[in-house]
Amino acid sequence: VYGAWRGKEEEKAIKENLIEGDSEMNTNPDPNDPASMILMNEYKRKYRKQSIHLAELINTEFFETDGRHRDGIREQGVLVLCHSAMPAVLVEMGYINNPDDEAYLNSEDGQNEIIASIVRALINYKAEVEQVSP
Repeated sequence: VYGAWRGKEEEKAIKENLIEGDSEMNTNPDPNDPASMILMNEYKRKYRKQSIHLAELINTEFFETDGRHRDGIREQGVLVLCHSAMPAVLVEMGYINNPDDEAYLNSEDGQNEIIASIVRALINYKAEVEQVSP
């Protein structure tokens, strides 16, 4: 999950997303305007919260369905995540310097399990989001 210390990149991505979405929010918020800053911070908080929830769903699928070990959810300042103005996660399935992980990651069964777990988590996430939306 994206770590909050790359705030400027995240704000830029949110602004670009708002321009594409033709939002009524000012896409160039004034840092001295409390209302603009509240809206920007709310967008950032919303995406962070949704990203953490999505990561929890994926982590649960890997652990409960596939019996994989849990390394937990970490916040990182990864550039690819801060440039997405939406819920975003980076899934790390194992380490190629670990022989067991390497064998699992290279096997067709392992790759199919990974894909199936991510898809199940996304389906669950989508169902939850659509329940909340009108």
